[in-house]
Amino acid sequence: MKFIIFLLAFTLILAYQNSLSPSSYQIPLKRISLNKQEKQALISLVSKSQTSPITLSDTPSNNFLSLKSHSKSKIKLKNFANTQFVGSVGIGNPPQFLDVIFDTGSANFWVNSKLCKDPPCLQHDAYDHTKSSDYETYGPQVEVTFGTGSIEGIINYDTVTFAGLTLHHQTFGEITDEEGEVFDDGKFCGLLGLAFPSLAAEGTLPVFDNVIKSGLLENNIFAFYYSLDPDETSELMVGDVNEKKFKGEINWVPIMEGFEYYWLIEIEDIRLGEKSLGLCEKKPCRGAVDTGTSLLAAPFEHLFAVYENLDSDCTSYEKYPDFVFVIKGKEYRIKSKDYVITMNDDGEDNPGMHSDDFSECTLAIMGLDVPEPSGPLWVLGDIFLSSYYSVYDRDNNRVGLAEAVHK
Repeated sequence: MKFIIFLLAFTLILAYQNSLSPSSYQIPLKRISLNKQEKQALISLVSKSQTSPITLSDTPSNNFLSLKSHSKSKIKLKNFANTQFVGSVGIGNPPQFLDVIFDTGSANFWVNSKLCKDPPCLQHDAYDHTKSSDYETYGPQVEVTFGTGSIEGIINYDTVTFAGLTLHHQTFGEITDEEGEVFDDGKFCGLLGLAFPSLAAEGTLPVFDNVIKSGLLENNIFAFYYSLDPDETSELMVGDVNEKKFKGEINWVPIMEGFEYYWLIEIEDIRLGEKSLGLCEKKPCRGAVDTGTSLLAAPFEHLFAVYENLDSDCTSYEKYPDFVFVIKGKEYRIKSKDYVITMNDDGEDNPGMHSDDFSECTLAIMGLDVPEPSGPLWVLGDIFLSSYYSVYDRDNNRVGLAEAVHK
């Protein structure tokens, strides 16, 4: 599920052992802001989706998205002006490090490749398989269509360095063709899917499933912490949780039975403040917890209900009520400053960032229609996940949520 993906650039990666565990590793990254053109493109895409929602297929597909060591590892993530987080993965022997999106809404691993001669490819760092001694050809060709672009590539094998873990004979996609807004404007170099293997291309093994198969972790879990402060580290933790990054108990929510491809959970109610919108009365709503989506996404009918219950004069957006999801009996609140986008005439503002002088505003919620049986569903992207520490447990097929600790 790719909607708003305006990312930045490759930085020098230095891996060092961190203090949480003798066998865990940290990859430091830095935050870089979006330029004016990227901000305007972001706002344009959101606004367009609210009048003509993105429609996805009604079946799961690729476009919605050593010695045994009982270790836990973590990757620091980079926050791009509060619109996306990326981290680094090494591919090849010796490893070539590339910035990638860690995406719980897809299952394949794609990297920009020297094989691609399209302009979007040439703007970014790229993997060169001729420089890897472990590269092996496999050969299937795959085409993936996203909401805002498409890629074509070849599935092959190489060694992957992931969160301090080394995975041999890992399947991945070498991108050979790119087109669309996502890849023109984005400055990421790859996409590492963390959804279930049923969502992966035929004959491929997702990266985290290779971790499981190799028996590298005592607990087959990973967790995301998203910082709102550019001076504070965001991270992906693999094999454990970082108790310093959340407070209270973790609320464990099972994946919806029969939907083991996305991290799909039940939403019992959706409210504005204390007022229920009545969207989940007949049957529970569905929510896909998706680290590859920057904002929120909602069925168009649900989005219309949200707008109907908000004051159309957004000059008073600070007085808007909290946006509330009720999940397994607990309330998860998003403040109005986070779910409203304000814009001045130059398109200078981002979600969660507001100026005193703005001429218009919109909700940071995209329209998305997914037919039965997969949909309709909400997508809980980074706006939601910035407030809550999220844990993904493959041993028990469940998602854990806890209140994130911010400076």
